[in-house]
Amino acid sequence: MQIRQNGKNNKFVDFFLGLDEQMIWTPERIAALSTQEIKDLASNASARGRDDVAELCQKELEARKPKPSSKFQLPEGFSKIVRTSVGKKLESDADEFLIAFANELLPIYDLSTKRATERSEGTKGFKAHEFLSGKGVSKVGAAQTVGLVAFDRFISYRLKDEAYALLCLLTDCSESTGVQYQVFGPQRLLDRFVPLEELRPYPMNQISIGIYTGGEAFATFKEAAERFRWLIDQVAEKRI
Repeated sequence: MQIRQNGKNNKFVDFFLGLDEQMIWTPERIAALSTQEIKDLASNASARGRDDVAELCQKELEARKPKPSSKFQLPEGFSKIVRTSVGKKLESDADEFLIAFANELLPIYDLSTKRATERSEGTKGFKAHEFLSGKGVSKVGAAQTVGLVAFDRFISYRLKDEAYALLCLLTDCSESTGVQYQVFGPQRLLDRFVPLEELRPYPMNQISIGIYTGGEAFATFKEAAERFRWLIDQVAEKRI
């Protein structure tokens, strides 16, 4: 008996295990078929109660699905940073600093996405920022997502066409490298503003970083946090 393909016989799937013992369906044999032939084989296998063959077909079909392209990719010529236990500890510390500081600001300022959206009505393409991630921790930057830096953690707020962020960045895990603290925001508010190209050690045209254009750098988290507190005070509504 032959397996049907849209009502037609197919020379590649003209035997079915259980109907003709000469054909044994293996992953390799199924992989040699076209996608349509695999679909037809899966349909016939299911109709005849051969779930083992149908499952092999589904696995091959899943493997053939186009892989979604990542929004973020390593720039050409860069290698993925190897993360160490020291780097991970520094990241954990940075995350704790950011969470604690965010929880200082949230009772004072209305940094909700709801209120930001209301105040940004009419701004084309506006998308409010969650101040912290959905899990209540600091957010992870694109540079860390692709492995371009050891870590890039931040909290942020957006209003209309401007965005404001407090960031902790570790470019690599070598002993000579320290954590960098940065505040992103509009040049009109930051008098020591420098472009992103001077704040980030990689091609900015190859890593998405939102609508930010630059900001200021600081030697300590305390200095950066106080500057960010001042920045938020200029743009956000106070609760109290």
